[in-house]
Amino acid sequence: MADSGDSSVLFRSRVLFMTGKGGTGKTTLAAAVAKLAAAQGRRTLLCELDSQRPSLTAIFSRVPSYLPVVVGENLSICNVEWMPALDDWLADLVGAGRIVRMIMKNRMISIFLEATPGARDLMLLHRVAKLAERYDLVVVDMPASGNATGMLSVVSTSRRLFDTGPIRRCAEDIESMLARPDTNLVLVALPEEMVVNETRETRARIQAEVPRLRQPLILLNRATPVTLSAEERLLLDQLASSAELGVDGRELVEAGRWEERLECATAEALERLRALAPVVVLPVLARGEGAARVAGQLTAALARQSRVKVDLVGDAGRSASGGSR
Repeated sequence: MADSGDSSVLFRSRVLFMTGKGGTGKTTLAAAVAKLAAAQGRRTLLCELDSQRPSLTAIFSRVPSYLPVVVGENLSICNVEWMPALDDWLADLVGAGRIVRMIMKNRMISIFLEATPGARDLMLLHRVAKLAERYDLVVVDMPASGNATGMLSVVSTSRRLFDTGPIRRCAEDIESMLARPDTNLVLVALPEEMVVNETRETRARIQAEVPRLRQPLILLNRATPVTLSAEERLLLDQLASSAELGVDGRELVEAGRWEERLECATAEALERLRALAPVVVLPVLARGEGAARVAGQLTAALARQSRVKVDLVGDAGRSASGGSR
């Protein structure tokens, strides 16, 4: 689709958080970004956060564990679970496994950690920061936008609640990661009014609560390109008012009007979202293709819209070349 944003900013990141309203396809797009980064030769890790039913299994046919699992050349996946992340944080803090085990067995300590506002989110984000030291790119499939905003804002909340101590230092470490120029947040949207509204609200809230976290672009998924000319639209209007159309003719006209509505919805979404940030437009893909195949097709679509050159044979079975357009 013409006049689309440049996706190469995604691949200049060290940590890339991705979120959006539920159902926008953020997990599949996170996988596509990770696959393309790996194809570019970057050691890439794709993370879910404390997921009880990991979505990445359907895409990679592997169940992500706490420790990264290799699923392809330069590409690993993991599920950052809260309790192992807590163990690792305590190990970093006290430096002795035996003491960590004693702490975890202490009922009062467990109650304190469970009652500490945002402790779970802090541990997950702290683990992401540690993983970023070992990979060229960590792509984080965040929860849906409302929960993701709460997770990111817990850092500033913790800093306000704790003047000193390990929780305060943990929050400061995460804040340093969020403030880095190569840490970015990308919002995934659909050309639907409610989704666009939530995308705008999420962006504004994160700007207010995590102002140093960069939001360089928006991914507009399942967009419908403009294919109908002005003359074709006029013809549809004329045919719709005709009394001579049979059943088949009316079905064809209704299909054309449906396509017109989809094109208009995409145009309206683009106008509203481009007022916030550059938008990378991604196509509608055939339903029923399977998660792995759709991820491959989106990888190819991202490659075509990136200024970073890469030869890619996608899961869709076709070749795509990313480059200047």
